[in-house]
Amino acid sequence: MEEFYNTLQNLEKLIEQGREIPIITLLSTLHPADIAELIDALEDDQKKKLFGLLDIQTASDVISEIDDISRELILEDIPNELLTKIVDDMESDDAIDLIADLPEKKAQEILAQIEKKDSEAVQQLLKYSEDTAGGIMQTELISVNEDMKIQEAIERIRAQAKEAQNFQNVFVTAKNGQLVGIVSLRKLILAKPDARISEIMVPHPISVTIDVDQEEVANIFKKYDFISLPVVDHKGKLVGQILVDDIIDVFEEEASEDMLRMAGTGEEELVYSGKTLRISRARIPWLLTNLCGGIVTGYFLWLFRITVKDVLALITFIPVITAMGGNVGIQTSTIMVRGIAIKKIQFEKMGDLLFREMKVGAIIGLTCGVVAGVVAYFWHGKPLLGLVVAVAMFLAIGVASLIGTVTPAFFKKVHVDPALASGPIVATIVDITGIVIYMGIATLFLKFLV
Repeated sequence: MEEFYNTLQNLEKLIEQGREIPIITLLSTLHPADIAELIDALEDDQKKKLFGLLDIQTASDVISEIDDISRELILEDIPNELLTKIVDDMESDDAIDLIADLPEKKAQEILAQIEKKDSEAVQQLLKYSEDTAGGIMQTELISVNEDMKIQEAIERIRAQAKEAQNFQNVFVTAKNGQLVGIVSLRKLILAKPDARISEIMVPHPISVTIDVDQEEVANIFKKYDFISLPVVDHKGKLVGQILVDDIIDVFEEEASEDMLRMAGTGEEELVYSGKTLRISRARIPWLLTNLCGGIVTGYFLWLFRITVKDVLALITFIPVITAMGGNVGIQTSTIMVRGIAIKKIQFEKMGDLLFREMKVGAIIGLTCGVVAGVVAYFWHGKPLLGLVVAVAMFLAIGVASLIGTVTPAFFKKVHVDPALASGPIVATIVDITGIVIYMGIATLFLKFLV
């Protein structure tokens, strides 16, 4: 990290001085991912200056790595001629991401200028939703016919290698283009030259159709430890491949999306941009949900005003009980949301899951209840107050654990994104139930507490 900051400071100094040759020399020693990280850390005007000094090949690699905010800023002023060269040098999956970020008019101009074959591939990919297998695949791949001899197949691979630079597996197709097998490079190289591909291939390989959700694709990669995965159309014809580096991006994107939705927005570029009004509009609805919950909680406190008035010591543990209940509820719901997202939670076993969480809630509630009860006793010198606080804490945490489990499952069942809705709802319900439980128990024992 120290090395990064030293490089960044050196780069900023060189940019301020306008010393282009030392900058180019410095950049030539860095990996495109490191250059992208530096660009993201620079001021807006410096981002543009630095990107303008990159050669085409490096620029095409870097623009795929920089964050959305930096990319949008750079694309504002980049000349069409330069952008066309960059797109031409990119793999199809990266090119489609870049084209999709451009205004429609500019995108059409770029597509009209790049090679016809590349333009047709990109336009085909634009038809697919960005969060599907078709949206994240690349059309560059290595394929051979099942009837080919090994030597013939190797010659074909050499001819295709310029277009598909990253490959570990070779896909095998029938004469009609349907995917029928897969063979690793290792197996291909070690095979006898006069053997046929059909003799060494693995038949009926796992594949996905173009409309499979990217999260499901990511789970397939995780389950089988794939490096690449073929994509077929609905007739079984091979149309592209997905590489593991794209799946790493999917995992990061899905995790970020879940966390951002729990915060009240699903747009990362919105959260980290400077668009104040848009950020506010995204967050306000969920904060208003919590506000309404707070008002309801206040109303219940008002209903129990006689209890609070007669035993003021009760006030000291209101924030403790609501906070502990809220923490347990959010903690449980977060685990549930993540479990649902990665398909670790099966609704057929919901009963077992509920029973387990109730036991966990009981253990946590008992532990915290005993501690809070002992503190209440020694603080205020009333054994019964300690008992009230302990029982209320135990019940509030147990109920919070139950609510945190049930709420995400309910939203998933009714086809509402649990990551988006669970957090605010759980927090609101847990606050209300915590107050009702605490004040209800205190009211029952009021005459003994006074």
